Amino acid sequence: MLDILIPHYNAPEDLQMSLASVADQTWRGKKRVVLFDDGSTAENLAQVEKIVKDSPLDIDLIRSPQNLGRPKARNALLQAAEARFVAWLDAGDIWYPEKTEHQFNTIFRHHFEGADIDTIWVSCHYDWQWVGRRRRKVVQDTTGNQLKDLFAGDRLRAYLWTLLGTRESFTLASRFDERLTRLQDLDFFLSFVRAGGRIVSPGTDAPLCCYFKSDIGRNAREIRQCYDTIFAKHHAALLGHGRGFARRTRVKADFVAARFARNNGERFGALGYQLGAFFTDPHYAAYRAKKFVLKG
Repeated sequence: MLDILIPHYNAPEDLQMSLASVADQTWRGKKRVVLFDDGSTAENLAQVEKIVKDSPLDIDLIRSPQNLGRPKARNALLQAAEARFVAWLDAGDIWYPEKTEHQFNTIFRHHFEGADIDTIWVSCHYDWQWVGRRRRKVVQDTTGNQLKDLFAGDRLRAYLWTLLGTRESFTLASRFDERLTRLQDLDFFLSFVRAGGRIVSPGTDAPLCCYFKSDIGRNAREIRQCYDTIFAKHHAALLGHGRGFARRTRVKADFVAARFARNNGERFGALGYQLGAFFTDPHYAAYRAKKFVLKG
């Protein structure tokens, strides 16, 4: 049995798209959707209730009377999970039909090879679609130093909706840090790997899900502050890869914040983050600045 954990807030049309992708899965095992509505307006909640009623899926709807924020919603979902296996999906993103089938095949292969599947997450390649742009494939490379690659965020990225694992495997990372209004996934992945967890890839090069991306309305300062919280929390692990790597990781965080600022019309804010990056590591910042300009 598979529990699919979905947080939702004021986006019923996005939710309907996500649920349709769950219903279209080629894996036909027993599955239950655990849906946490995080304080949506009465009008949007009414739409969600109708979607749940009309859906062919088995859906348990948990209603929060007020908006708790993404980390608390995810902790509530983890607590509500009962199945042996768990997967995540954010309202507004989609799975391709063969996602869970490929991931279950991978889990069972590792089990038959003698691995402890309670320490394994199966990720996958995915499509990344910016609003108004074409989809592009993003590869999840799980073959390297996973802790280092998660900090760098170039070869291996921390997105829950790529994952399938046992319920026990998700307890390795403990709870979502409720201080993190953003970037909870990154902190959760880092905690998992530091606790002895391992991320593996399914036996296909095809993308198995799609992330619909927009920076609009996202607070650059909030995101940069969340990076600082994560760097402080995982300070020893970050420094374990050398001070130069730690500086480059902070530079990249500055450029991520600059991107959010620029895409929300905050030109001076974006410039401030870039200047901070040059102060931290001028050479690496120059490399990142070139990519920043090319991406427009």
